[in-house]
Amino acid sequence: MGNTSSPPATEAVAAFVAGTRSSEPGGAAALSRAIVDTVGCALAGTGTEPDRLIRQWSEREGSTGRSTVWTSGRRVSAATAALCNGTSAHALDWDDVSPGSAMHPSAVLLPALLAVCEERGTPGADLVRAHDTGAALFRALTQALPRAAHYGRGWHTTATVGRLAASAAVAALVGLDERASAHALGLAGSLAAGSLANFGSTTKPLHAGLAAKDAVMAVALAESGFTAGPGMLEARGGFFDLYGDRDDARLERLSADLLDWRRRWPDDWAQKRYPACYATHRAIDAVLRIRPELHGQCPRAVRVVVEPGGLRPLLDRRPATGTEAKFSMAHVLALAVVHGKVTLAHFDDTALDDESIAGVAAVVSAHEDAVPPLGDPGYRDGFTVVEIEAHDGRAHRVRVDTTYGDAAAPLSEADLTEKVAEGCRVAGRPETEASEITAALQRLPSAIEPGALLDVLARSHRPTEVNA
Repeated sequence: MGNTSSPPATEAVAAFVAGTRSSEPGGAAALSRAIVDTVGCALAGTGTEPDRLIRQWSEREGSTGRSTVWTSGRRVSAATAALCNGTSAHALDWDDVSPGSAMHPSAVLLPALLAVCEERGTPGADLVRAHDTGAALFRALTQALPRAAHYGRGWHTTATVGRLAASAAVAALVGLDERASAHALGLAGSLAAGSLANFGSTTKPLHAGLAAKDAVMAVALAESGFTAGPGMLEARGGFFDLYGDRDDARLERLSADLLDWRRRWPDDWAQKRYPACYATHRAIDAVLRIRPELHGQCPRAVRVVVEPGGLRPLLDRRPATGTEAKFSMAHVLALAVVHGKVTLAHFDDTALDDESIAGVAAVVSAHEDAVPPLGDPGYRDGFTVVEIEAHDGRAHRVRVDTTYGDAAAPLSEADLTEKVAEGCRVAGRPETEASEITAALQRLPSAIEPGALLDVLARSHRPTEVNA
């Protein structure tokens, strides 16, 4: 590497993981909201195909332990809980995102961390510190991978970088030293996988669950003496060589980037208002702003322009299932035009047969452009411009750069807790439990033993197999 004063990337990350002894200001408050949102999304995923099938598989495996499966209340090993909870949290594609990094952080980090907290009785202060570590690494490593060479090549960042980030977080939680942390990262790097080709299938949420499970396993193996090759990140045939175009300058900045992201990860974070792929959210916001101007008319055309790469996660064909519909710009915008909202109920498979939705979806078109066709040519993470041509000939255009739910325009407390209430309804729990669950989840970062508060998810559980 060019700058001989910089440590190799793997060494820098391991030192960062093992050397952090305190949390950052604002980390606990943001983590509290992330926990509420993530568990709420998992509960809302109760009975979906990914949740049902992964729980059935885990029950056949016969795992036992102290960690809670959030959607059933069953006690299993930490690795099994991380697998089940990560899959359920991502099942509806309603979980949080990093707008600048094309990944879902909490569906990987929190299932792994909370499962190990329950298993080991870890203090809340350690949970916050460990989460800051994983959240920073998630963003720093994603930033060091050229997007066109990783996500653009078809790798699902949530699954690939997520394994490394969650392994770093769990390693920090259990107090691994630098050497063992480097081995845990090496193990996780060898397990990294997950392709965009699986978007719209039950395998996509499994990506998050497997990343969380593999992180728990990698740390446990490293703790017991398992070793991995040195220099996993920077070595020939290592992570950056395999998953992106190696950029030595980016790797040399990794130590500084980790410290920077540790402080400001809550600024690159968004919680979802709509249960659909985040690549559609700016467009949904734009359509909902224009809709009152249509006065009930069916649009003649809906034209969408996004930043380069902004359509990469989405389908380029008509969706065949309700789950695939979450990744269809045309279908999602048709829902917004016809119903004036986009909710979980709209992604039932039967909704695909709605002729009013199909009619609007047929007039939606989308393309990418480096220069927004409306407003300032500059933008931060991305932009969406929507133009709707009404049948009376009038055209309405709106540009959205920041969605509701972004850190710059956060969800209200009411909308956030409504996710838990919706989850309780789907999971067959009395809605009166929603406030108790929310209050318990909010206290996790400050609790002496966070795992004890998760008992609220196991008590009086009445599981149902509802297809959300």
